[in-house]
Amino acid sequence: MKYKDIQDALATLARLSELLEEQYMENEGEVTEATEEMEARKAAIQDLLQNDGIDSLGRWLKVREDEAQMWKAEKDAAARAEKAAKNSIAFVKAKIAEVMKATGMEKAKGTFYSFTPYVSEKSAVNQDELDKAYLDIATSAAHDAGLPAYVDVVLKTNTNALKEWGATEFLSTTTADAVRFQKPRKSKEEE
Repeated sequence: MKYKDIQDALATLARLSELLEEQYMENEGEVTEATEEMEARKAAIQDLLQNDGIDSLGRWLKVREDEAQMWKAEKDAAARAEKAAKNSIAFVKAKIAEVMKATGMEKAKGTFYSFTPYVSEKSAVNQDELDKAYLDIATSAAHDAGLPAYVDVVLKTNTNALKEWGATEFLSTTTADAVRFQKPRKSKEEE
C-alpha cells in the first residue's frame, strides 16, 4: 500500500462513518440493507488499514529511521576525521617547532612556506574548582528564591570572563611549542 492509498482509504473510511451515522439517524437506529453494506465496506477498509496500511507505514518508518542513523553515523565519522586531522595539524606544528628549536632557527622560510615559532597558550575553565567553590552557594540561593528542588543549578562561564574578573584560580592553562604557518599567497586575478 502506498501513502496515497492509505490517505484515500482514511478519507473513504471517514466519509463512510459520516454516511452511516446519517443513515442510522434517519432510520432511528434501524439496521437496513444499505447500512449493512456500508458496515461491511467500512470493516474491509479498516482491515486493509490495520494490516497492509500499518505494515506499509512501518516499512516507511523503518527506512526513515535507518536513514537518520546513517546520517548520524556519517556525521560522527566526519567529526572523528576532523578531530584526527586537527590532532595531526597540532602534531606536525609541534614537530616543526621541535626541529626549529633543536637547530636554533628563529624563523624558517622555504620557497613556498615559512614558519615562525611561538609558545601556544590555551586556557580552559576548571569546572571542578568552580563547582567546588560556588555550586552549593548558587543552589541554596536559587532554591531559597523559589526554584523547585527538582531543578538543578549549573554554573557556566568562559575564560574571557574569568580573566576579565581576575578569577584566574578557575582557569587551567597549558602551554606548548607551536609555529605560525604562512602559506603562499594567492595571486590576484586581473579584472
